[in-house]
Amino acid sequence: MTMRKILISLFYVICTSAEIYAAPNPLLHCLAKEEAQLFKQKNLGSLYRLNQEFINELASSSDITLKEHFINEICETKTTSPTIKLLRMLLLKESEIYEYSQIAETDQSAQIIQKSSINEFQKQVIRFFTHFLASIQSEMATPYCLEKAIPETKILFDRLKYLEEEISFHELLKDKNKIESIFKKLEFLPSIKRECVRNAESAEKKLVRKMKKKMGPNL
Repeated sequence: MTMRKILISLFYVICTSAEIYAAPNPLLHCLAKEEAQLFKQKNLGSLYRLNQEFINELASSSDITLKEHFINEICETKTTSPTIKLLRMLLLKESEIYEYSQIAETDQSAQIIQKSSINEFQKQVIRFFTHFLASIQSEMATPYCLEKAIPETKILFDRLKYLEEEISFHELLKDKNKIESIFKKLEFLPSIKRECVRNAESAEKKLVRKMKKKMGPNL
């Protein structure tokens, strides 16, 4: 191959790669928009970290594409965070939510590769979910506040802790009713946090009264 042909081929590859990279990704655009809003509001807690994990993972994997109507449902929501809605739908819908490329539909090898990428991504989704819940708990006033308010989270963590080595990730999340229940209760997270603070303050006051009573009038 002549140098001229090599340069032409290289130019073609660069241009093609640039076009692919520049192709609009509505899901990433949607998540990036929420990221900007969270940053502007200085809301850099559990939701922001979950949003960042999704953006980083999706930006680095071209094999992960969702069906258009699912993307619309996730991104056109007015009341729920798109990031949380994405997490919820990935956990509840699993393989149903993904769009396979035209190449994968006709090429078995390409299909195997894309299915493998999706399976690995689903494992990351489970990790995102547990990290998100653990991060929320760390923001609570007391250590076990989230588990008391949403008992399903304790069940999930126990299953992950004791069964992860023995069963598949899909089996870990087979109880969709519990997952749905967790997300429904998370809609009331601000109220849960306020109640947790009230309980912590009440417990502290009780402890102070108990100590005063024990030590007598000289305390």
